[in-house]
Amino acid sequence: MEEIVYLKGSLMPSSQARLSCRDYGFLYGYGLFETMRAYSAHVFLVDRHLDRLYRSASFLGIDSADLPDMRKAIYDTLQANRLSDARIRLTVSGGEGTPFPDLSLHRPPTVLIVATPYAGHSDEVYHRGFTAIVSRIRRNTQSPSSGVKSLNYLDSLLARQEARMAGADEAVLLNEQGFVAEASTSNVFAASADTLLTPSEGSGILPGITREVVLELAGSLGLRVVTGRMTLTELSQADEAFLTNSLVEIMPLTQLSEQVIGSGRPGTLTVQLSQAYKTLVGDAVNQHSGRTDSPGASHSPRGGDNGSPEFHRSADSG
Repeated sequence: MEEIVYLKGSLMPSSQARLSCRDYGFLYGYGLFETMRAYSAHVFLVDRHLDRLYRSASFLGIDSADLPDMRKAIYDTLQANRLSDARIRLTVSGGEGTPFPDLSLHRPPTVLIVATPYAGHSDEVYHRGFTAIVSRIRRNTQSPSSGVKSLNYLDSLLARQEARMAGADEAVLLNEQGFVAEASTSNVFAASADTLLTPSEGSGILPGITREVVLELAGSLGLRVVTGRMTLTELSQADEAFLTNSLVEIMPLTQLSEQVIGSGRPGTLTVQLSQAYKTLVGDAVNQHSGRTDSPGASHSPRGGDNGSPEFHRSADSG
């Protein structure tokens, strides 16, 4: 069965999908995207993702009134591909424009949704955890676009390539002040004792949806949560560390450059938070499966991460 995509209000085979050569997303990276995960045909935290998208669209001057019913379009794409567990990429560009950059003209945005099968990383990867390098790329705390999930993704791509060339799974980016900002595709957390530390939004990060949920879970578990400046030393010498995003959920970070973090295994708080997150996913799936209304019910623009197989902490883990 050929992949079906949603483009400009219609479902179609991917081989028939066409974008204009004057689309500002292609020409200038003018647009946004969200990556979501579906579990058992339930798109987890879809409303939070859409809320973030609408806020960012307003920042870029893309009128939400010009957007379709995004929630319905997402579920229509998922169902058209007969997918249950999937990675969903929602892309919104500024639409077609003149050959010269001009944002003053009103144009309908381009909406593209792609859904592909996704099973997540293996238990083995979660037992081992990710390794990371420190990238030469810096985040900019003064740039208003740092908090927007925009199509201009060059810095993250370059940092990710650095990691691959070094044989690492991820790259940690500092900001221009030398403090830890985030990883190329994920947010960063460090934990010592019962305290959880993560860079603040003023550190030049994209505030991730999974990051937001982890902060909520940490509070409900009675952990002390600190958001602020994080030094490389605080990260590398933490008892444990982990990364969060829409697809990996909560991934242990066990090595930074040549420095093993903690015991080099998933830590106690990492496992505790991961189990709490999976419970949240399970509850959402169960609630979704018991609903009598359509899962594609409209989500108002005036009202944004997801996972992998469960891993368990072995008896000798640190």
